[in-house]
Amino acid sequence: MRSLQIVADGAPGGGTTHVLQLLRKFGSEYSLGLATQAESYLSEEARSLGIECFELGFFRGPLEARVPLDLLRILNRFKPHVVHVHGSRAGFLYSLVAARTPTVYTVHGYHFPRKRSPLARWLALNAERMISRRADHIIFVSNSDARVAQAHRFVKGSKQYAVIYNSIALTGIPGAKLTGPRHVGFIGRLEYQKDPLLFVKVMAHLPGFSATLVGAGTLESEVRRQIERRGLSGRVRVLGMLPHRKTLEELSKLGTVVTTSRWEGLPHLPLEAMASGVPVVATNVGGLSEIVESEQSGLLVNGRSADELARAVVRLTEDTALRERVVRNARNRVHELFSEDVMCREISNIYRQAAIL
Repeated sequence: MRSLQIVADGAPGGGTTHVLQLLRKFGSEYSLGLATQAESYLSEEARSLGIECFELGFFRGPLEARVPLDLLRILNRFKPHVVHVHGSRAGFLYSLVAARTPTVYTVHGYHFPRKRSPLARWLALNAERMISRRADHIIFVSNSDARVAQAHRFVKGSKQYAVIYNSIALTGIPGAKLTGPRHVGFIGRLEYQKDPLLFVKVMAHLPGFSATLVGAGTLESEVRRQIERRGLSGRVRVLGMLPHRKTLEELSKLGTVVTTSRWEGLPHLPLEAMASGVPVVATNVGGLSEIVESEQSGLLVNGRSADELARAVVRLTEDTALRERVVRNARNRVHELFSEDVMCREISNIYRQAAIL
């Protein structure tokens, strides 16, 4: 069977990590192709795996008019039995392609409810409606996203959909190498969604703690300015974007990882932290409550209070019994619910169902 993966943003991040997992796991089972942003991290990684890669200009403008035509040419050349589209930008542009190839669409978190202008929300909402109508199967990475889709009637009638959690390989993640419980971290894109500026505010409430930020993005310069303005330069370092292996090494050195997202689908980072033995403090948004059982396998904070997030970090640092329980339960939870092998098997079953439509 021939499968074409389409993802617009080939930069390091959750969607890219997910697609790389599929490319690696399905390489012996399918003939694979990838359409993604030209000269991106994902295109380079795919080529190193021997995957046929089609590079496009997904980000030349708000709506890149050439992309649907380019995608149609790719379909005619590659002739996939099933197309798997990831994320709303790729999904919307693909929905403009006049083709009947069976299509699977994975929602990696809905963004439209958080758009700040009413017009942007309306446009994004209707784009999601178009994508959902075009897809034969929809995969949600969290029950939270599935509920949003049902509330907006993206799925109805005979539309086939499934919740398949993002998952991780349970081998190759370094165990925690605690250099000090008072060294905490933020790992993620330095963008509005992930809200790294809230993490900087958290550090202002944690005297005596040091921190590492791993990631890059449009907010990087502002993050650095706020660190300096708040007098945190001596105890907060910003490493920028690192390869995944080095990111995991930095993660393993943390006493606590703090996730300050405004919204999420089902992110990989908390899973990797839990598998490593690093406790998680996170804002209670999107699918995070489906990963972390608060007080059992991590701590979730309702709202966006830097002080409350800081108090949760202090609890995990100073309460040894709580910390040990969280680390133990978190490892067990990842092994039980978030196995990469199970995720890929369920997605493969959907490919087979879609290909015979």
